[in-house]
Amino acid sequence: MKRPLLTLVFVSMVLSASAQNNSVFQFLRLPVSAHAAALGGDNVSAADDDPMLAYHNPALLIGMAPGTLGLQYMSYMAGSNVAGVSYNFNPSDRSALAFGAEYLGFGTMRRTDVEGTDTGTFTAKDMALTGTYSYALGDMWAGGVTARFIYSNYDVVYSLALGVDLGINYYDADTDFSFSLVARHLGGQVKTYDGTHEPLPFNLVAGFSKSLAHAPVCFSLTLPNLTRWRATDFYATDALSTKQLLLRHLIVGVDIFPTESTWIALGYNGQFGSELASTSGSRSMAGFTLGAGINVSRVKLGVAYGRYNVAANSLSMNFAYTL
Repeated sequence: MKRPLLTLVFVSMVLSASAQNNSVFQFLRLPVSAHAAALGGDNVSAADDDPMLAYHNPALLIGMAPGTLGLQYMSYMAGSNVAGVSYNFNPSDRSALAFGAEYLGFGTMRRTDVEGTDTGTFTAKDMALTGTYSYALGDMWAGGVTARFIYSNYDVVYSLALGVDLGINYYDADTDFSFSLVARHLGGQVKTYDGTHEPLPFNLVAGFSKSLAHAPVCFSLTLPNLTRWRATDFYATDALSTKQLLLRHLIVGVDIFPTESTWIALGYNGQFGSELASTSGSRSMAGFTLGAGINVSRVKLGVAYGRYNVAANSLSMNFAYTL
């Protein structure tokens, strides 16, 4: 009865979720896992012992080594940095629990009035505290939920919100095939910036990962924005073509494993590629990502390169240690 019940919860929550593009707390869309960042900026199905992947899909937590402390850092825009921390453990043989935090600091900025007069400085920041629970529903199925307390402060205004992520994962170890479905950022603001309630950046994401039988290669296909099929659902100043609209629902990635303890990943994010190319006027490497990682004994390291805005490239780094 657990699987039908979980499916019913998914359907009811998704149908009631907003698909508007004027959502707040956009920092929640940024990748936390360097491995996910390398696979196109998002991945919900990768079968890797990376505790940060649970941020992208809470159901994946059940497959992580318990007692792991994870640290994350990403350079964002000039003067802006992202940091995160997590710790997970297993309360029982079939369950896993993790607590964590994410922080985006924009640094110190100059404050001016409407006439451009310098009136001092101010700071801006976003942060979230998370709790994640995952449970093995069977030999191949797992479900998970993340509860998130969100806080943003921009000078003299601030906002509070409560959010929930729901995730399921099917993993067949014999064929190394993984399928996931995740509903992210269900919930809403408790305290608004100016009295106007704005939606969280809801996203329904499906993902598949499959390794080749006779080669150390794994392909991933991630399908985001599954409830957003109109051009008006995205930040678009001009009408979107059918191709541009479809690209916003496509992320592809490939993992190459030179050894059992190392990985190299490449990816392409159609939404980032389409948006950044149309904004900058040059396609160049917009939307492409790459990264590498190593797992040695209790230590795991990962690094990834990507571009998530027109202002700068981003470098993501993860460090994890199993106590």
